[in-house]
Amino acid sequence: MIRILFIQPYASHVGGVDSVLLQLIAGLDPERYRSYVLLSGPSPYVAKYEALGAEVLFGPLAVFGKPTDAAYYFRNLWILLRSLRAIRAIVRTYGIDLIHSHKMEAIGANLVGKCLGIPTVQTVHELARKPLFAYRFVAWLDHAFNDKVIVLCERSKIMFRWFNRESDKLTKIYNGIAVQEAPVAARTDLRDQLGLSPDDRIVIAVARLSPMKGLEYLIEAASALKETEPRLKFVIVGDVAFEHEMPYKQTLQKRIESQGLERTVFMLGLRRDVPELLRESDALVLPSVYDIFPTVILEGMDAGLPVIATDVGGVPEMVREGTGLIVPPQDSEALRAAIVRLFSLEYRQMGRRGREVFRREFTRDQYVQRTTEVYEELLARRRAVSTS
Repeated sequence: MIRILFIQPYASHVGGVDSVLLQLIAGLDPERYRSYVLLSGPSPYVAKYEALGAEVLFGPLAVFGKPTDAAYYFRNLWILLRSLRAIRAIVRTYGIDLIHSHKMEAIGANLVGKCLGIPTVQTVHELARKPLFAYRFVAWLDHAFNDKVIVLCERSKIMFRWFNRESDKLTKIYNGIAVQEAPVAARTDLRDQLGLSPDDRIVIAVARLSPMKGLEYLIEAASALKETEPRLKFVIVGDVAFEHEMPYKQTLQKRIESQGLERTVFMLGLRRDVPELLRESDALVLPSVYDIFPTVILEGMDAGLPVIATDVGGVPEMVREGTGLIVPPQDSEALRAAIVRLFSLEYRQMGRRGREVFRREFTRDQYVQRTTEVYEELLARRRAVSTS
């Protein structure tokens, strides 16, 4: 039995790394792998990890990302010292064979792995932003302290280039989600719930209510379409993940009210029936200002929806020609034009092509297989060293 310690440094309440990590743990062969998840604190995902057979642990986790205040790095240095001791104890108590950290700024578990001769992997869920040198410095730490570094798309690789040379520890692995083999039985009829006509077309956005998701641009596009395309209705599914995002949510609600869009744009909040909602919609839109590899696009593709998304992160590697449209970020006019154009095309056929692409390249099975290949390579290397 191979015991893997997964590190998730943020106790989020909505999506993100936890959703991806759950897909990985769910796909691992329970006869070969035993999962342990170290979190910085309780979250709604604890029960989900445990339902998959993973053992959830709690402890101090240091992160060295964008500073939030003057004491940020000093505070995290102190947390790092505590974290090293706690992770070392966990590794020895549970007989951990491999450590897989998520988020590039999570430092500590990889140091413990280096000290104890345990293979370490780090998945980078970030894209470079300004200043680039800061990201390259953290990326160099990931390169130095890990045996393998997983990136989600080509654009992340720029952080791992120094003096015209790229890290030889990089491997690109697309996130994947489980295939919905059969249509999900809808618990509610979305059109009836919202009082919509059978002729209305539903454009759905599923996203955390955060400025990075650019939902204000979707509302602006909806406002511009209200008179010319009255049959287009927009549904926003999601909620804030952190308390500091609450003002953004309130801003979106005020925009809808001030522009008289109450019967055009519907905010449904956090829902647990997203697959059903997708299947009752006509198109998926994701107007992100910044994103890395949004798996909601994969969910939309699996549901047979054409996708309109912004040219950020790994989106161009997901939304291919003939499966959707890509627009510049922060451009409500381009988004408006793309929505109109989409429905002038064979959009249902585009959705079917998107499902084919998803099942060919982005399923959970493919994601898990490529990740476990990395595990097995590192474990084999460790056995070879120990027997030599």
